Amino acid sequence: MRSSLVAAWVLAPWLAGTAGASPDDLVARPLVLAPGEVDLRLTAEVTVEYHRETSLISLAPDAWVGVAERWTVGVIHSDASVDKIGTGASLCIASAERCDHVYRGSGIDVRYSALAGELAIAPRARALIRDVDPVKPAVTLGAYVRWTRGRFAISSDPYVRLPLANSALGNRSALVLPIWLAVQPMAGVMIAAHTGYDADFVVLRDGGHGPLSVVITARAAAGVELTVEAGWGQLLGPQHDAKTGTVLITAGWRG
Repeated sequence: MRSSLVAAWVLAPWLAGTAGASPDDLVARPLVLAPGEVDLRLTAEVTVEYHRETSLISLAPDAWVGVAERWTVGVIHSDASVDKIGTGASLCIASAERCDHVYRGSGIDVRYSALAGELAIAPRARALIRDVDPVKPAVTLGAYVRWTRGRFAISSDPYVRLPLANSALGNRSALVLPIWLAVQPMAGVMIAAHTGYDADFVVLRDGGHGPLSVVITARAAAGVELTVEAGWGQLLGPQHDAKTGTVLITAGWRG
């Protein structure tokens, strides 16, 4: 009897729903910030390329704040903030050989909590400057969706990107469908697989690609987190590239 009670106590967090989950639970915390809450992140983006000595390195700051009940607004720079595994965001700090310009662009991110709980939905819009030479303004429309069960979560942030200018210069409309499969094996540690599919609409059927990476997030102290993501931004799909990998290292504070 005692062994059965111990087993039930150990397995309960894995089998139970998330109705009573703490906001600090990495797999089940709210998709938006509480009013006055702040989420600050600094991401180092590093390329790992086959048969190339120099790497493209960038440092990208992101910041979000809960501005009202259900509403979060942020200023974003990193590739991760638009669900990409890549490098070259603002600010580029590699050699001149790899950096066209230090500042590449930024954006405004707005989220609204439409549904919270085991199934959480947060419609999301971004206004982006994707590049500055030439200038590539765009908006994205979509929603952050997550289903959580115990210590497991499946999430996605599908969106459509719509150009506002210079579409003929590479600023094309696109569809982005990222997917994360996450598990929290212990308190303060989350491991996820990141995949999905994205493509410009003009080549949606035969010109897309998909990422594949592993993401590990750990809480180093109260409010302080470290995330490491390593993989490929274009490993899958017709336009795959297995020779160019990426490592994203993010230090964050939330409180």
